Amino acid sequence: MLIRPEPAKALSARRECEIVRTAVARNPGSAPLRLRLARLLNQLDAFDEAIAVLTAPEAGTLDCAGWLALAAARFARDQPGDTALAGDAATHAATLATTDAERSAALADQAKALVRMDRHAAARDRLTEALRHDPGNTNACRRLVTLLLRAGDAEAVIAVTDRLAAQGIGHARLFAARMLAFARLGRIDEARAITDLAAFRYRRPLMPPPGWADIAAFNAALVEELKTHPGLRYERHGTASHGTWRIDALATGAAPIARALLAQIAATAERHVASLSAIAHPWLAARPEHGELRSWCVITKGEGFEHWHAHPFGWMSGVYYAQVPDTVVTGSDSGGCIAFGLPDGLIGAEMAARFGEDLVRPQPGLLMLFPSHSYHRTFPHGAAQRRICISFDIWPA
Repeated sequence: MLIRPEPAKALSARRECEIVRTAVARNPGSAPLRLRLARLLNQLDAFDEAIAVLTAPEAGTLDCAGWLALAAARFARDQPGDTALAGDAATHAATLATTDAERSAALADQAKALVRMDRHAAARDRLTEALRHDPGNTNACRRLVTLLLRAGDAEAVIAVTDRLAAQGIGHARLFAARMLAFARLGRIDEARAITDLAAFRYRRPLMPPPGWADIAAFNAALVEELKTHPGLRYERHGTASHGTWRIDALATGAAPIARALLAQIAATAERHVASLSAIAHPWLAARPEHGELRSWCVITKGEGFEHWHAHPFGWMSGVYYAQVPDTVVTGSDSGGCIAFGLPDGLIGAEMAARFGEDLVRPQPGLLMLFPSHSYHRTFPHGAAQRRICISFDIWPA
């Protein structure tokens, strides 16, 4: 498997948004410019403006992609009436879809609106249809699995994922769904085998990138670079983070130290994947031939943390710790640590406890790699110093 960092971005999303906003003002009838602006605004959590851009008289008639962007903005804004309007937008998108992937995405968004309106049976029908059109639709898979688990039907989750696997589907949401379903049924060993951290996880100090004598000096320079990164922002809708600063695309602008880090991580991940090649496992069988390393940075003050989550779009994921408060490094409790396990919301506290939790204490310079479907969370560290980590996914390229 060949792994390369994603191409560097010249502009942050904020700066690109400013440029595209100006372009739209000069060319108000350009549908591609309006769509690009709306997507950037959604990324920046500017949902009111995204809705205004897409519903302005100058916008004209939206195509499928435009209606889907409008649905995304209304779902995220979530003001009174937005759910119904998002559902209407998804219905328009479905009528204009020209590919199975577009139709599937629109049906999945219709289902999202139906779930919010407590019309679960209709939502299940839409999601089943969405997966018929595009078995690889990760959002449709997640939403259907969530509905089934909330209804207590873990056996149906296994049946659905069996059918998808038989069609060659092997994304992170499928593996996570099976793990939750087996745990819900008390088949703990089968659930653990899906993620098998003991066999698949990498947890070692990173070797300094070329040109650096030691990792401490490299980390100090990296932290200084991150402090002035053009993409630095507080929070982002739809992420697992709470009370955190973040950089959504690490390799943006002049970031030579970040790029050196990503190249070193990619090379390390390549070697780790190669070391696993003799193991027979569905996750390894699903590995892509080429991978693209996509990264972001999470900066937490004392009260910041991350809820239980997995990484739905990657095959392998990981984290690198650039700065860790001394109280975390030398501590004996969970403060500032990362834990691997299962959330109890869909499987119950008893089964989550039986599955178990693996607590890892971060150290500056520590690199971890793990299957993207592995659930994990972090704990507030309570220190004055910030914890700074670089998270990443390896996407199929």
